[in-house]
This record gives sequence, structure tokens and C-alpha cells, in this order.
Amino acid sequence: MFKYIQRSAAEVAESSAKAIRMEGLQGWKKELPIMSLNSKKDLKHWAIGCDKDIGGFSEASLELTPQGTGRFHGNISLELPANREIEQSGYAAIRTKEREATMWGTPCWDTSLFRYLALRVRGDERKYFVNIQTDTYFQTDLFQHRLFLRTPGQWETVMIPFRDFVFTSNGMIMPDQVEMFREKIKTVGVSITDRQEGPFNLEIDWIKAMNSENTDGDEDRTPEVD
Repeated sequence: MFKYIQRSAAEVAESSAKAIRMEGLQGWKKELPIMSLNSKKDLKHWAIGCDKDIGGFSEASLELTPQGTGRFHGNISLELPANREIEQSGYAAIRTKEREATMWGTPCWDTSLFRYLALRVRGDERKYFVNIQTDTYFQTDLFQHRLFLRTPGQWETVMIPFRDFVFTSNGMIMPDQVEMFREKIKTVGVSITDRQEGPFNLEIDWIKAMNSENTDGDEDRTPEVD
């Protein structure tokens, strides 16, 4: 109970500080850090899963590299478990853990002032998806987008417009698309579900909400010239 009250007090303090700073009225912002993978402490803020959790045979791990970046890796198997109720296998995923609740609910990231979700990554030629969960009732509701890697094997920053994410439920694209509630992003993650057996490897440095020099959220802007 004491820790719950502490978290609630911290939430009030943060909200009050934002009000004092009048965030949202200060003008353009470049970025909002969401999560990094640069230390063992950072790894504790991530959850990992794969079909092995339901009897499958895929393997997935999340660990810190000697260079101080996160490494999401493992092996995908399409072999079905003995449970006949499971008709498809072969996936692995990581996501940020939900932050601990306060008396005002679960803390979320407000990304409404930014146009892109940016990821600093280095991966292979497998097909990955970026997954965003907002503060909704159904845990299976996600906004998803392919993580297109232009230079496999090299570090790159991938910037995905929030408006390009597609609304899905249980991995299926919903016929009635809804707008992402960008003021209440609860978790961000990456998954691999390309239906290809074999090893996979994706390194992640950080994830941020960002603007380019020419964007201010969903609005275009003209950069100031000195």
C-alpha cells in the first residue's frame, strides 16, 4: 500500500510539474524518450514471450550485448504442439511492461505532439512488426506496422508515422479501423511472425516518439533559421 501511495504521489508531482512548465504550450519538441535497452536495469522493464509458452517449440531471449544494447534473438519453429486446439505456431515477441498503477490509473506515454515512432535498431533480413498498445479494455487490441529495415546488419533509425499503424485484434486486421489514442500509449513492442523457421536476431538501442525538423505532430512546420 505504501508503494502504491508513493507511485500516486509521484504521478501527482509529475503532472503538477508539467502544468507548471505548461507543457504543450512551449512550442515544438524534437523527441520524447520512451524506452532504452542499454543496461540490465533497462531489461527489467521488458516482457518476453513466444509460442513455447503455450507448448510450442520456438525459443526467444532478450539480453544485453557487450556494447550496451538489447539483443532480441532466438529460433522460430513452426512445429505444432501436441495440443490439437493450437492450429498455428511460430512467433516471438517483446514489449515494454505496463508501468505500475496509481490511484489515477496506469501511467502512459502521451505522444500526441509527435509524428513518428522511432526505433534505433540493427537486424537481420527477417520480417518484424512494431506493436503499440493503448489504454483500452481489450488486451488483444494492438496497432501494428512492419519494421522495415533498409540496411540489414547495420544500425539504422526507423521512423514510422503514428498514422500509418493499423488497428488489429488477435493478429487480425480489423475491418473497422479506429484512430490510435496517442495520448495514452501503454506499451510498445516488437514481434516476429513471418512463418519462417530458423534463427532471428534484432538489436535495439532505444525507442522514442519524434518529430523531424519539418513536423510538429500532425502539422507541418518551417524550421527556424538562425
